[in-house]
Amino acid sequence: MLAQLFDTACLVSPTLRRFLMRKWFHYLSHSDKEVMMPFMNLGYASLDPKEEPLALLDHDAAHRYCIALYHHVAGAIDLQGREVLEVGSGRGGGASYVMRYLHPKSVTGVDIVQKAVHFCNTFYQIDGLRFLLGDAEALPFDDQSFDVVINIESSYGYGHIERFLSEVLRVLRPGGSFLYADYRRNEQLAALRQHLLDAGFTMLVDERISDQVVKALDLDQERKSSLIEQKVPRWLRPSFHYFAANPGSEMYQALRCGAIDYRRFVLYRG
Repeated sequence: MLAQLFDTACLVSPTLRRFLMRKWFHYLSHSDKEVMMPFMNLGYASLDPKEEPLALLDHDAAHRYCIALYHHVAGAIDLQGREVLEVGSGRGGGASYVMRYLHPKSVTGVDIVQKAVHFCNTFYQIDGLRFLLGDAEALPFDDQSFDVVINIESSYGYGHIERFLSEVLRVLRPGGSFLYADYRRNEQLAALRQHLLDAGFTMLVDERISDQVVKALDLDQERKSSLIEQKVPRWLRPSFHYFAANPGSEMYQALRCGAIDYRRFVLYRG
């Protein structure tokens, strides 16, 4: 019930949506002192039985499906030698993965939650990786500062998506790439695509990955459910199961039946 009320409130106004999402992720960051949740995305699992699993270091393997989503989105182009920005870097697991495995020149993560930024700068000690406090709708960077911008499962909480996309275009260098993934209800997809085109991007890839996300949710259910049982007060657990889209939740059912569509985009700034 709380999760549905949260969703309804988020539809009331962009300002309220931004406020609630900020408070939600502040709580998530505060509750995970043992760093059991370096990722907050729903995950990805290939549907091809012949595809080899990602080769991961032992300490990354527990987060295989969340990492696979980053690999599928951020690995769409060669990042070697490029300066990369992740908007909505959260707990920093994705930015760390990109820096360590995909070998860009640098990765800058920006997030609106101060505690998350402080945690990331303390926990991740990796050359070329840094985290800054910033608003997705008013990025704290000069024009044409980055070669690539990544945004994964974060924009649904933004108050004004058009402002965010304008900022992404502004900080990208000519010829730069925007690697983007998120979910929307079916009736919102056309508007999202139009926002992307109106912002000035050329759309190179528009891929539905809902089935791969649902497969990951099935495979990762035990780990996520165990975390919720360990870390979350009983009265909040239904909401966490909803936002984690665990099997049995309304979010999971909406993804599975197609009421909510998960998309991956590769976009180009000319």
